[in-house]
Amino acid sequence: MQRAVVFMVILALPALVLEAQTQKPISLTHVAVTAGSSFAPAGGGPNGDVSIPREAIQAALKLLGVPYVPGGISRTGLDCSGLVYRVLQDTAGMDVPRGVGGLFGLGTAVTYPMHIGDLVFFDTASEGSPSVPCHVGIYAGSGRFIHAASEGSHTGVIVSQLASPYYHDRFLGARRVIPWRPPVLKVVLTDAAAEVVAASPFPSKEKMTIQVFNQMSGGGPMDLCVVKDGMQMLTTRIAPSDFGPAVIPLVPDAGTWEIRVNRLWKGRELERMTFTVEE
Repeated sequence: MQRAVVFMVILALPALVLEAQTQKPISLTHVAVTAGSSFAPAGGGPNGDVSIPREAIQAALKLLGVPYVPGGISRTGLDCSGLVYRVLQDTAGMDVPRGVGGLFGLGTAVTYPMHIGDLVFFDTASEGSPSVPCHVGIYAGSGRFIHAASEGSHTGVIVSQLASPYYHDRFLGARRVIPWRPPVLKVVLTDAAAEVVAASPFPSKEKMTIQVFNQMSGGGPMDLCVVKDGMQMLTTRIAPSDFGPAVIPLVPDAGTWEIRVNRLWKGRELERMTFTVEE
């Protein structure tokens, strides 16, 4: 019997803002499990097993078009740090500093890779090399960030590219202040059906661990295959139990990943699980 976890990912960034840019799914809205296994998200935030970074991006996108207002922290007007303040408070319940300098002292410094929800900082005042944080935005993936701009051809809350000459030359660094789920994917093989909803995605290019537990009435070795976008990436033989899981390390990039577990005897498929990895 084939068992599957199906993820449906839906989010559209406004075409007028991104124009012809390729849109990348950054929202997970539904999970369905059919027959016989359990998927256990390891961790979660105040909103359950929902990715806080993803919620932050969705909240920021809902503010697109809000005008730039110095000191603003509401839908009637926002400045750059006011946008971050509003989003982090509404999605993560975080009480963060109101100014750019205070935000620059939060979390941990990020070099590579950046993940959605990271804060990106710019020095828009100095003439030379960037040194003082004066502007902040929220990284939205694929080189884009959401921010409240005070000048230029478009002002207010907009989406811009980090690679644009203006922001590239003034980029100061990034900070991670909202957490992703712990990088553990727990696969439990059982004889009974199970269901789960709203399981979180994983961040790309970070070390994660796949743990396979066997709670079925039968034991014995199995073959585990890891597939990404239809291409086989790893095949290994495992012999998991309920007390000693098989542990498989993985450093995934963005895409759709699949785990297939097969009995050696007659090659019967026990499990097929799909999970998403986002930037």
